[in-house]
Amino acid sequence: MVRELQVKFVKTAMTAITVLLLAVICAICGIYSVGVYRDARWTAQMLAEHGGAPAFDDMKEAGRDPDEWESDDWFYGDWDPDDRYEDDLDDTDTDDSDSKDTGTDDSDSKGTGTDEESANSQPGEEGREAGPPSHKGENGSSFFRRRMSPDDVMAVRYFLVNYNAENAVESTDTANIYSVTDEEAQEYGLRAAKRAKESGILGNFFYYIAERDGGRTAAFIDVSSQISAVLSVVVISLVIAAAAWALMFIFVSVLSRRAIAPIAENIVRQKQFVTNAGHELKTPLAIILTNTEALELFNGESKWTRNIKAQTKRLSGLMQNLLTLSKMDEADLKLPMQYFDLGELIKEAAAPFEVPAHEKKLEFIIETPQIKVNANRDTIGQLIGILLDNAVKYTPEGGKITLTAFSEGKYAVLRQSNTIDPSDVEENPEKLFDRFYRRDEARTQKKGGYGIGLSAARAIATANKAQISVCYNEQESIVFDVKMML
Repeated sequence: MVRELQVKFVKTAMTAITVLLLAVICAICGIYSVGVYRDARWTAQMLAEHGGAPAFDDMKEAGRDPDEWESDDWFYGDWDPDDRYEDDLDDTDTDDSDSKDTGTDDSDSKGTGTDEESANSQPGEEGREAGPPSHKGENGSSFFRRRMSPDDVMAVRYFLVNYNAENAVESTDTANIYSVTDEEAQEYGLRAAKRAKESGILGNFFYYIAERDGGRTAAFIDVSSQISAVLSVVVISLVIAAAAWALMFIFVSVLSRRAIAPIAENIVRQKQFVTNAGHELKTPLAIILTNTEALELFNGESKWTRNIKAQTKRLSGLMQNLLTLSKMDEADLKLPMQYFDLGELIKEAAAPFEVPAHEKKLEFIIETPQIKVNANRDTIGQLIGILLDNAVKYTPEGGKITLTAFSEGKYAVLRQSNTIDPSDVEENPEKLFDRFYRRDEARTQKKGGYGIGLSAARAIATANKAQISVCYNEQESIVFDVKMML
């Protein structure tokens, strides 16, 4: 029992941890994937709307025009295009102080550029001094959105497909990508046009189709590196999650013993109490029964002596079932198994119930086929006795009790059925195996049961590696099946 509690505790805790880790992984990968997708869409949209990457000066001017772009900070974030690069590493304190004191045309030099600045600039980079500063570590980016810069756009590998008014491919431009030919670009363009979607993914390319003068232009950008990055994030997240899961499993397994220690201690004490109480009550009950029989020898049987004997036997049966449950709940219990004739055991176990059954005018049918099973003979005999005792108590007068066995594949099935009162039908028959469960919640004991016999029967079946189940047969009879290994 303690071992089962520890296993359930670990399973429950690890299930919660697994769900939490999966949720975190999905959130991380989802946020990253959405960011990558949005960057790709923004880049493809810009390329499609402008027929490729515009010149730097055009991009700078576009940053000032909210009608042409979605927002002023589409490329630059919070950067003002009028700002200039500042060289923090160049010590110009002297020149700056002179210009401030004398009021020289410093602003003119910023506007036109000095010869020294022109000499330091590289060929082909005219106007780059007016470009945006680096946004690393500045407010131009946020956790959920990365600000696009002109360098990001101009570093993209892409090709363009132009459509005419009839949506047919008119021309292609593959000057900015090496791995795609004009024929392949045309094929991609046709596939994108058939989709009738503004944007999407085709292979390793993300495309965006924009309306332009006299037709449409589709920009296809290579997102293979982004796809690889997303997959890398997924794999790394799974590896980290697996390592964290393994560490948490060890941690939970170690702490589970401490967590269930109070419960385990209570269970052990309860078992000790039941065992000690059972053994202590056996002797007084035996003495009461013996003395009652002695009184009957001298004074004859009376209704009082009959009641004393009946209640003594009921209490003895209760203590026997409690002791059986306590014994079967032991984690290290290993019953000695042996092959025996199940039919012969049925005959022996059913003999004591024939008289009580005939007294209630019950039809008592016992079938004893020769079937060899591998189980503990004594406890299986006790299980049969519990089922038959239950059947005799709850079968209405004139009813029928059947006990038989048969082979079913690699199992031997012990089946006991009996007629029941329709009012005794339980909506969930599995509740009958709960300890101290009785349909009569007032516990008037009209039929003499304590609601513990079937719990003991299930414990015996489990200890013998067997399975016990119950069902109703058209609400006229109840059927108990015990499956044992042949």
